Amino acid sequence: MVKKLVAVLLLVILMIFTGCGRKPSKTAQGYWDSAVMLFDGENYQGCIEQYQNLIKFYPEDTLVIRTLFAMAEIYKNNLNDLDNSIAIYKKITNQYSDSEKAPNAMFMIGYIYANDLKDYDKAKESYNKFLTTYPDHMLVPSARWELQNLGRSLDEIPQLQVITKSEK
Repeated sequence: MVKKLVAVLLLVILMIFTGCGRKPSKTAQGYWDSAVMLFDGENYQGCIEQYQNLIKFYPEDTLVIRTLFAMAEIYKNNLNDLDNSIAIYKKITNQYSDSEKAPNAMFMIGYIYANDLKDYDKAKESYNKFLTTYPDHMLVPSARWELQNLGRSLDEIPQLQVITKSEK
């Protein structure tokens, strides 16, 4: 009996020191606001940590999808971590497929493959999946345009040459 009590006590102490069972120090909005403040101060890693806490402590909150999208954009645009950006966009499309952000996330997966990673096979696959999944979305013309121009430099795109010539 004493051994069991000591074992339980040690487990509780271990949980306290390792953070298991930790309670949030802020509301979901509080984590969001902290993340925005850190972002404005260009502390992108700190911002990501606040967003991760929001998701961890408030997984059902309405801010979670916006948070994931913001994280994906920070990984892409500020930290140049395209793999994490794609992983988060995929999480949005898989776990939150009914959200209004899901089509944008799916489009962005194709966009990163095409324009940042130059992986045209994955870009084509991603854009085609987008077109099949969201055939009436406002980004459909953009996805079709991207597919038509995969791998082309800006100088090779006829529509852009017309614009460039008219500016001269």
